Amino acid sequence: MLTLAGLAVITGLIVYFGAADVLRALASVSALGTAEFVLAQLVILLGLGGSWRILLRSRQKGSYWLCVWGRAVRDATGEFLPFSQVGGYVLGARVMTLGGVATADAVASTLGDITTEFLAQLVFVGVGLVILSNKVPGSELLMPVSIGLAVAMFLGVGLIVAQRGSGTKLFKALATRIAGTTGQSAADHAEKLQSSLNGMYTQHHRLAWAAFVHFLCWIGTGTASYIGFHALGVDLSWIDAVCIEAMLHAIMALAFFIPGRVGIQEVAYTLLGGLFGIPPDIALSLSLLRRARDFVIAVPVLIVWQGLEARKLKLNMNAG
Repeated sequence: MLTLAGLAVITGLIVYFGAADVLRALASVSALGTAEFVLAQLVILLGLGGSWRILLRSRQKGSYWLCVWGRAVRDATGEFLPFSQVGGYVLGARVMTLGGVATADAVASTLGDITTEFLAQLVFVGVGLVILSNKVPGSELLMPVSIGLAVAMFLGVGLIVAQRGSGTKLFKALATRIAGTTGQSAADHAEKLQSSLNGMYTQHHRLAWAAFVHFLCWIGTGTASYIGFHALGVDLSWIDAVCIEAMLHAIMALAFFIPGRVGIQEVAYTLLGGLFGIPPDIALSLSLLRRARDFVIAVPVLIVWQGLEARKLKLNMNAG
C-alpha cells in the first residue's frame, strides 16, 4: 500500500509540474552523461564493499569482491523487492554465508557495517547542515534536521551499546533467520554472534577506517548528484550538490520502512531543488534519472542472485 501511495505521488508530481517538461529534461541527457552517472554509482559500490571488507579479518574468508557482491545484493533487494531495507540486510548477510563466511561473522560484520555507515551518514548530514546554514540561513529545514540529527546521535550510541553485550536477544532473530536454525542450534549461533561482535568492537582502527570509507562514499553520492544535475544542464556547484544530497538522505531516513522510498525521494528533490533555484521539473527529472540508474544496476544483480539461490536450493535438494 505504501509503495502504491508513493507511485501515486510520483505520478501526481509529474502531472503537476508538467509531464512534457519532465520528459524533455530527461531526453536532454546524453548517453555519455547517463554513463557517467551510472559509473559514479558503481564506484561508490566498490567503496561500500571495501568498507564492509575492512570489518572482516582475513581468517574469516570474505574476499573484497564477495563483500562488493553482498553489498550489491543488499541494496538491490532492499530497494526493489518488497522487503524494506531490513530484508536487504538479511539477504546481503546470507550472500556472505554462501561465500564461505561463518554465519556469526557475516551477521556481526553486517551489523558493524550498518553502524559505521549510519555514523558516517550523521557526519555527512552535519556537513550538509553547515553548508545549508551558510547558503540558505533562513531555511525551515535547519531546525527539524538539527533536532533529528541530535536524536539520531543518541540512537547511534544506543545501537553500539546494544551490540556490545546487552543486545544479544535483539539480534538473535537475525542470526536465526540467516542460518535457518532453531532451538539449541539457534542459541549457539547467538553466542557465536555475540563473540564476533565483541571481537569486532575491539578492533577500533578497523571501525574507524570503515567509517571513514563510508563517509567518502557519502561524499561520493553528492558527487554523483553533481554529475546528474550537470547532465540535465543545471550549472550547480559541487558544494550545493553535496548539501542537497545530505539533506535528501536526512529526509529519506524517516521513510526507511517504505521500499525504495517511493514518492519520498521525488518530493524531497523537488523541495530541496527549490532552495537552490532549481526548477521543479529538473529536480524531479534527476530523481527519475536516479531511479533509472538504480534499476539498471539492480536488475542484473537480482537476476544473477536469484540464479545462484536457485542453484543452491537444487544442490541442497539433490544432497537430501
